[in-house]
Amino acid sequence: MKVLFIADGLESAELEESGSWLGELAEQLAQRGHRVSALCTRPLEPWQTAEAPTGVFIRRPSPEGLDSALYQALEQRPDIVHLAATTALSAFAVQSLSSAPLIADLHDFASLGPEREPPQRLVLSARVRVAHSAYARDRLVAGLGAPVAFVPYGVDALRFTPDAGAPLAPEVAALFGDRTARRVLFLGPPTQARGAGIICDLLVALHARVPGVELVVAGRDHGDPNGHSVLLTEARELGLTALLRLLPSVSRADLPALLASCHVAVAPGSAPEPGGLALMQALAAGLPVVAHPEGATAEWVGQGREGLLIPGRPVGTFAHSVAALLTEDATRAAYADRARLAAMERFDLERALFATEELYQEVHAAGQGHGAFRRRAA
Repeated sequence: MKVLFIADGLESAELEESGSWLGELAEQLAQRGHRVSALCTRPLEPWQTAEAPTGVFIRRPSPEGLDSALYQALEQRPDIVHLAATTALSAFAVQSLSSAPLIADLHDFASLGPEREPPQRLVLSARVRVAHSAYARDRLVAGLGAPVAFVPYGVDALRFTPDAGAPLAPEVAALFGDRTARRVLFLGPPTQARGAGIICDLLVALHARVPGVELVVAGRDHGDPNGHSVLLTEARELGLTALLRLLPSVSRADLPALLASCHVAVAPGSAPEPGGLALMQALAAGLPVVAHPEGATAEWVGQGREGLLIPGRPVGTFAHSVAALLTEDATRAAYADRARLAAMERFDLERALFATEELYQEVHAAGQGHGAFRRRAA
């Protein structure tokens, strides 16, 4: 099949969930023999480096050239248009895509409001809408009043493993080479929704219980790209700079090694978790998870099995649970074994790819029954 992705971007180095998954999905589909191309709707920021999944042809037009690039991409008559963009679309783009063999990939809840991007009417015109957790699916069904398919993210358990290969980046290699320190990984990019506002409070609370503990914060918040500077300033004022490890960019190749270099993963954010890709990757790497029990978190982390579901506030209570796992080696090892097993049984990448291809077949068959989609010139 010819598959066209329309997405903000396929970059994964900042650990943004949608870009990380779409980049993985596009590369895997290309390896399975599909002809995959992508149209990136969000310009790269000065701090970003373009990423190109193997076997995927990527267009990165300017905002002014987006409609023209979309027209050219649709002229290639893709069998599937996989839409996952949240950037603003023109009336031309909406009109053109409304008659395409469209899958609307809803990584978050952005399409619940008619003023959001992509427009709700475009999402409703899609032949298939897909969410990546039962929690997100149920919210979207209620908000859209239309069916939404459920395809969980997948993780390659051969890459994400406690025995990950050595990383290339020096800052990740330094962590990977010294795994004697008690080390906690903050899951996902440090957005406010994920708990960025309490990172330094959490580090203080952890250090009080486990002196010398290190807190690793990886990725970057697109909405607050200078957030790392704020965190570093706060840590400096508290005298904890040496214990806060900031990695604004982590390559797709080095992410498994980063996970393997840590002992416990935390997700203290109080906002509902929509998808859970970072949780799945941590569990596959054998990392016990301590997470705020909102949204999709409870789907992927069983209380007392793969981790602990603890409210992120008060911070002291949350930190106490994390410290217990850090200091009780036998307990942590048992959690790690169960985490790894759960990931291998429930988050298999091949299963996610197969389910996605089934949706493609469904959309393609429906398109053949209704004739080719129309294309409109800019």
